[in-house]
Amino acid sequence: MPSADDRYTYVHIKNAAHFALFAVFATGIHALESLLTLPVPWFRLGLAHIITMMLLPFFGAKFILGIFLVRVVIGSAIVGKIFSPGFILAFGGGLSATLAMIGTFSLARNHLSFWGISLVGAWVHNLVQVLLASLIIQQSSALLLLPYFLSFALLTGTINGLLTNQIVYRKA
Repeated sequence: MPSADDRYTYVHIKNAAHFALFAVFATGIHALESLLTLPVPWFRLGLAHIITMMLLPFFGAKFILGIFLVRVVIGSAIVGKIFSPGFILAFGGGLSATLAMIGTFSLARNHLSFWGISLVGAWVHNLVQVLLASLIIQQSSALLLLPYFLSFALLTGTINGLLTNQIVYRKA
């Protein structure tokens, strides 16, 4: 059994500090974005996914999924939407997008930039959200919104991917 000193090594403390820092950033972005009112209801820019993509080259799936969980649960609690239908949509879409981006990065990191990874995440996020919405309201007509959401995903995925490329690969 490890001693108390072994559990608190520099690496463990450094990882905990990184986790806390990125969790705070992602949660803040999630909360602020959910308070923004865009011209079209239900559309969000998905800016918190930039944090997810920034972590891909440096941290493992468990770390990134932990950040996602903290971001959505605490961010939704802060804005008063925890366990609401909007929370279910954010959680389902965000989890599927996070898993898709982790998988895409691990399979195609040498062939895709963050732009491509972001497009995959944005499309998966929106696809799952529309599918969940149709299940929640028990109306297949919600699927008619899919072309609009996927078109918007092209825009948001492009913006987030290009911003992530600039952040991660910027020249000093």
